[in-house]
Amino acid sequence: MAKPGGKSRFIQPDEMLVDGHGRMLNYLRVSLTDRCNFRCIYCMPPGGVDKIPHDDILSLEEIARVARVAVAMGVDKIRLTGGEPLLRRNLPVLLDKLSSIQPRPDIRLTTNGFFLSAALPWLLAGGVSAVNVSLDTLRPDRFAAISGLPPQAGPRALDAVLGGIRAAVAQGGLRVKVNTVPLAGLNDDEVADFARLAAQLGVAVRFIEYMPVGRLTRYRPERFISSDEVLGRLAALGSLAAIDHDPADGPAQRFALPGGRGEVGVISAISSHFCATCNRLRLTADGRLAPCLFSDETIALRPTLRSGVDDRQISALLALAARRKPSRHQHQPADVAATGCQMSNLGG
Repeated sequence: MAKPGGKSRFIQPDEMLVDGHGRMLNYLRVSLTDRCNFRCIYCMPPGGVDKIPHDDILSLEEIARVARVAVAMGVDKIRLTGGEPLLRRNLPVLLDKLSSIQPRPDIRLTTNGFFLSAALPWLLAGGVSAVNVSLDTLRPDRFAAISGLPPQAGPRALDAVLGGIRAAVAQGGLRVKVNTVPLAGLNDDEVADFARLAAQLGVAVRFIEYMPVGRLTRYRPERFISSDEVLGRLAALGSLAAIDHDPADGPAQRFALPGGRGEVGVISAISSHFCATCNRLRLTADGRLAPCLFSDETIALRPTLRSGVDDRQISALLALAARRKPSRHQHQPADVAATGCQMSNLGG
């Protein structure tokens, strides 16, 4: 029997993480914190949101325990998100715990990049294989407006993010991607600029459709730009060569850029659902399991984690979340009703 906050005696779970539609869920996304030093306009309402009380945030030991049970149920990829995950104290301790899980999962991280340069040594030492950096503009005069910073702070913050990306590329040992959300009238004229950045640095840039996530954040459908529109704008750079899809690519359609250096991809979360192949389960910073990015229903895991149960009860809740995963979400580009957990707690 496990003691709250202590080490649990592992019990082999009864089932794998297969949802009610036959999809194997081998990808766990874990939000480490709801704290973030940015207030991106598609993630946070203008006034921010109430912070989760400290005692309600999962401990590193609790996160590692859930991860270990999930791996025993077939999860082989874990992505650490936030908020901003690099704000989580003692993150190297968690990486050490995750790296000791057998079989060892592929550990990845999504960050806004502001703290990336300083974190690179211990991310590499902790076994992180890939870093996705969220970046929505390359223009200093726009960065503050999109990221919710004071105007005078935008240029310095952008320099820090770009410095982190370049340092990660130069360091080697990490796969680096840049995630950007094109927004009509705000940054959609930078699509080609991001493709040029991909070619310059030899990285992958992913253009992700704007999504109505988080009930507290107003969704503005007039800002929506489809993946097809993005690809149309990229065609001005020359012929894009489609890259054969690999299951590890997730939902992205990938294209090699002319000249063979760097690549771009589009993720059509709204205009062309990829729900049929979705393999993800999400754990929020305060210990709830979200079956879908747009789920209004979540399953409370934290009380069970802290009640002294053995691992079989944890696996039962993971299996329940898998069974409650919907076959698809119902959103369309013109939807105006945002749904699901707040992005700052869910991590995307």
